[in-house]
Amino acid sequence: MNSKKQAFMVSAMKSGSGKTLITLGLINILKRAGKSVSIYKTGPDYIDTMYHEKIAGSPSTNLDPYFLEPSFKPGELKKLFFRNLKGDVAIIEGAMGLFDGIYGEGKRCSACSVSEELNVDVIMVVDMDELDNLSAYLQSFTHCVKAVIVNKVEKNTDINMIRSRLNELGLFLIGYLYFDTDFYIESRHLGLYEPQKDIFNIVDKVSDELSKTLDFTMLENYYVEIPRDTDITTEDLTINPRKYRLAFAYDEAFSFTYEENIKVLEEYGFEIVKFSPVHDKKLPDNIDLLWLSGGYPELYARELSSNTAMLDSIYDSDIPIIAECGGFIYLHKSFENNKGESFKGVGLIDGKAFKTKKLVRFGYIEIEAGSDSILMKRNQRIRSHEFHYYDSTCNGDYAHAIKANKSKEWDCINAHNNIFAGFPHIYLRGYEFLLQNLISFLERKKDV
Repeated sequence: MNSKKQAFMVSAMKSGSGKTLITLGLINILKRAGKSVSIYKTGPDYIDTMYHEKIAGSPSTNLDPYFLEPSFKPGELKKLFFRNLKGDVAIIEGAMGLFDGIYGEGKRCSACSVSEELNVDVIMVVDMDELDNLSAYLQSFTHCVKAVIVNKVEKNTDINMIRSRLNELGLFLIGYLYFDTDFYIESRHLGLYEPQKDIFNIVDKVSDELSKTLDFTMLENYYVEIPRDTDITTEDLTINPRKYRLAFAYDEAFSFTYEENIKVLEEYGFEIVKFSPVHDKKLPDNIDLLWLSGGYPELYARELSSNTAMLDSIYDSDIPIIAECGGFIYLHKSFENNKGESFKGVGLIDGKAFKTKKLVRFGYIEIEAGSDSILMKRNQRIRSHEFHYYDSTCNGDYAHAIKANKSKEWDCINAHNNIFAGFPHIYLRGYEFLLQNLISFLERKKDV
């Protein structure tokens, strides 16, 4: 007989509905009740997962419906979900709106597609002034929506009226939150700022208020069946003995990485040595590889540029370097801060990274390699995404990128000598051949 675990998705009709804050409140409420929570985020989001981890006290997993699309990587999304389902409860926060996926292709690669693939029910967070639009919205596509948490409710509102309106739609009111200006997290671009210290106070207040209205009995009824399937296991994958030391940039300027990437690297025998390009004076000793992840180097341009000892340490190193988005910006001869002022970078990319006024080449892409490199071989393909307000005079032409809906295409990535660097973000789960290529390169380098 299959076992069950409490599980549900939290979604909304659009970004900015308070979905993340209520998700954090639910995590906190369940933790107060003595339950451990496995937390997930659909889509390629780095910052929301940081919030999840701070409140849950455990890593948050990106369940990306494009990287792991069932028609492209059959079974991978389910495997990842159940392998990381260690807690008593699974909460999945949907990205953007429930049906927001690849533009022009219906609900493809949306939060809704994830809920259907996993057979997990959805709780919608709906602002009070959005309630009139909910019925029409949910008629757009098939879905797994069962209940609603109403946000920003005015104090004198008739709650029974809200309950009746939802019941007419076949939905249940599972909780509500009164409007309070203290319940606010500052947002940046399409997402949130990195978590600040006051997040714990805000979440505690939200938890206190939401606990007063939440139907705990109903919440217990949302669960997922854990399959007794030889391909889907909750056991950890085997971690190979440590063979390569990987210097991994991780500080206030470089913090965008998938937790799953770290796991895959460790499974393939990489010892992760975290360091700070902002604060450290040189790279860690005896390393075989450098990974510069994404982040906000533009916010720390002065600190990064003035740390010339680190700039020189990276420039003079003879080790392979993988750099994505923010890390790529840092490798330039010069890069601009968020005010458009120019600063010295590492200098390994012969160009300038500069600020633009809008998102550049934003969205999901598929990349095809034009030749062999440290990470990819000729004609190999990976799925990726770009999300940045910056551009470069040297984007590279190693690979060709095509948007997921085939609407645009462009060249990208600098791959020469020991470097693989560009704006596209790298995701490793399901793309382990990238590490097989990398290890082959490292082994050849050792033999020379």
